[in-house]
Amino acid sequence: MSNTPTKSKIEPNSFTPKEITSPSKDTSGISKTVYSHITNIHRLLSDWSSLRDKGAKICKSISAIKLHEYEDNYYPHQTKPLIDNLLEALDGLENVVEGVNISCNQMQALSKLQYTKEPVINTWSMCEIAENIIKINKTLQKEFNLKKVITENIAHCRDENLIEVYVSAWEVDSYFSKELSAYLFTEVGLPGIT
Repeated sequence: MSNTPTKSKIEPNSFTPKEITSPSKDTSGISKTVYSHITNIHRLLSDWSSLRDKGAKICKSISAIKLHEYEDNYYPHQTKPLIDNLLEALDGLENVVEGVNISCNQMQALSKLQYTKEPVINTWSMCEIAENIIKINKTLQKEFNLKKVITENIAHCRDENLIEVYVSAWEVDSYFSKELSAYLFTEVGLPGIT
């Protein structure tokens, strides 16, 4: 009888592939961090849009009540719950601004760490992303301050033209432009804000 040959433990001709790291590989995870911050900003701006729409509807209701029941010394009692709802919407906008501000500060710190002009996500460098988020943050701050002034004054306003200006200013973002964020979100594959 013949014996079946056995394999030896060490084979001189065995090949084990090794992973070769490329120089462009994101070893520190900055791309993933940047992407998570951008998606967070996208979510916050979507919240901003829905809160703005909610506030605009409330302002229109306040305007309708004030114009319908207008008297010099009369404060319509129906405006109280509407003002409370408008204050809730304003608090939500403030939370959005604070969230964007936190992401802005973290992106500024990342841009100092990643000081090269090398693209972090597709074609944008870390500095370009940080600059864009700083612009978004500044315009949101201005927009929030405007809506805060409107909220403080709309219930006590007696001039119907000024009330309509307040309603329009709440409904339309005067300082914040969706185009600021559109290119950034397109860069990472997110839809635009409606």
